[in-house]
Amino acid sequence: MANITDVSRLANVSKATVSRVLSGTRGVREESRLAVLQAVEQLNYRPNAMARSLANQSTDCIGVILSARETGRITSLLPLLERELSQVNRHLLIRFAEGQAQQQAAADELLGGRCDAIVVIGASAPLARDERLIQLDGVAEASDINLSYDFVFACESACRFLLGKSHRQIALLVESLTTPSGLQMVQGYQQALQHQSLPYNRQLVIEAGDNQQALLGLLNRYLPFTALVVQHDAQAAEAMRLLREFNLQVPQDVSIVSLEGSTLASQLNPALTCIEYPSERLAQEAVRLTLQVLGGHALPSAEQQKFTGRLVTRDSVQNR
Repeated sequence: MANITDVSRLANVSKATVSRVLSGTRGVREESRLAVLQAVEQLNYRPNAMARSLANQSTDCIGVILSARETGRITSLLPLLERELSQVNRHLLIRFAEGQAQQQAAADELLGGRCDAIVVIGASAPLARDERLIQLDGVAEASDINLSYDFVFACESACRFLLGKSHRQIALLVESLTTPSGLQMVQGYQQALQHQSLPYNRQLVIEAGDNQQALLGLLNRYLPFTALVVQHDAQAAEAMRLLREFNLQVPQDVSIVSLEGSTLASQLNPALTCIEYPSERLAQEAVRLTLQVLGGHALPSAEQQKFTGRLVTRDSVQNR
């Protein structure tokens, strides 16, 4: 079985450098870091987790707190976070929590000795400030670290794309009009309409809740719409099914764009056009900041980074 000496010899670096790379400590030259990671993979080196935890007074675990409703984040972010952390021999410990009280309790529990740091996905309200806590798409105070998808840019981009295809009656389906993502989507939607001097019709903006009921409510209003922007790919799938029951075809009668772009998007029929959620970049930045904290480097007192998605055109949109 390989040991740290074998890794240091193969990578041609000191054992101290190997330790720094595996613990995520900053200050290691990039070529040395890559050499160590390559040697670790080649030798299939697995350090003794218990011994290292005792020596470093750490758990080697990073907690992740999210809502069970965050299905898109589960399928897109968790595998990426796990991959990034496994490269530096860290492990995920997942907690599901609904609402601020449960999320805060989960954060207190994990940071109380179970994990070295936590990533909170989609916090429903600001959590107590802790430098070991990184938020993704959450509700944050100005002093919190929050990495988020720019839903304003995404929704405006989706609507401008549809407007460029001569659609003028665009419906918008949001998860909730009280969440940051929902409010940002409406803002982007309004900005796209204003750019074309088109009126904002509040009746074309609906909350998902029960997706089927929300879409039925839209269809039963007899409001003409030729395009639909949704927050999640699963909502697009449900919309396609329901539209077929009303003898409406996608994209001939209604074009659809999603703001997610999971693996489901390419599997739908027709394949779904989307503004692709930047899962990989968000996961990489979350892990980078987490390792920065664990390495003893203070984070900025306030930092909010917004990541933009990219347009992926498929078959669910056509010219009007």
